[in-house]
Amino acid sequence: MSIEKRILRKAICDTMNQKKLSQRKVLITAASSGIGFAIASVLAENGATVFMTSGSSRIEASADVLRKRGFRVQPSVYNMVTDAPASVVGKASEAMCGIDTLVVNYGDPALAPFMDLKDGDWDRYISMFIRTTIGLVRETAKIIGSEGRIIFITSMTTREAYEGFAISGSLRAAVVNLGKILSLELGRNGITVNSISQGYFLTERLNAVMERNAGLNRTSIEEEKRKIISSIPVGRIGEPDEIGHLVSFLCSPEASYINGANIPIDGGLTRYPY
Repeated sequence: MSIEKRILRKAICDTMNQKKLSQRKVLITAASSGIGFAIASVLAENGATVFMTSGSSRIEASADVLRKRGFRVQPSVYNMVTDAPASVVGKASEAMCGIDTLVVNYGDPALAPFMDLKDGDWDRYISMFIRTTIGLVRETAKIIGSEGRIIFITSMTTREAYEGFAISGSLRAAVVNLGKILSLELGRNGITVNSISQGYFLTERLNAVMERNAGLNRTSIEEEKRKIISSIPVGRIGEPDEIGHLVSFLCSPEASYINGANIPIDGGLTRYPY
């Protein structure tokens, strides 16, 4: 057999052996609504088994929506501030007979000027973004195995500074940096670690931002929405499912060489080139 044929055969075999999306067992946090729910929905629609969590009991109703569509999902209440990461990882692993994908999505942090933030605000979100992320990764990495995927859902505040986003920008940036370090250390075991920096998407959080801006600028919410749309090169606000499709791709065999990236998905909004 020629060298070319051997290389082609190996490539075909490697692709066949890589974990398909329909075989993935995904643990995703903050998944009862918005971006988290959209990610869970797209992954489940593509055949993955999804263990979806939220600090709110409405995670049960959210899971029922997907179950009625015939998807393999299991819900669990998990508070990212107060509950132990080892507990939810253990539950998810037992329910799905393992975990090979961790998607860390977060609840919305306080939106306020730096001088208006209290120590309690910082303590709460340091627990959510830093301590919980560390715990989830540590516990999951023990069982995730090769071809594993770890994905952090962050925001454009990791790339550009915005007034009122002190908590979001600083703590999410720490998560991105951690992801890069993990990509070096865990990449040796075949595990990829990436971050996604989202822009403006049609969620409850965006409504809160527009309402805040309308109050500060003494305008209407519709005017603030028009301002946002005019700032986005593609001329529209994103749909949550679009983040789900990006996560789905990162979980696929085709994305096995993407590691240590912080991928923007913002319609071209972010001006920083790197």
